[in-house]
Amino acid sequence: MPVDDWQFWVVTVMGALAALWLVRLVFPKKKKGTRASLTVGGKPVGKPVGKSSTKPNNDCNCG
Repeated sequence: MPVDDWQFWVVTVMGALAALWLVRLVFPKKKKGTRASLTVGGKPVGKPVGKSSTKPNNDCNCG
C-alpha cells in the first residue's frame, strides 16, 4: 500500500465518506416521536369543550 502517496489518502477519505453516507441511508437516525392528542369525533377527550366547562362531555353518539 502506498501510504506515502497523497492520492492514496484522498481516495481513502472519499471511500470512507461514501461508506458513511451509505450506512446513514440504510440505518437512518431515529426520529423523536411527537405526542398526539386523543380525540373522539374531532373533540379532545378528557378536556371540557365549549362554554360550559363544568359539564362533562357526554356526546358519544352511542344511543
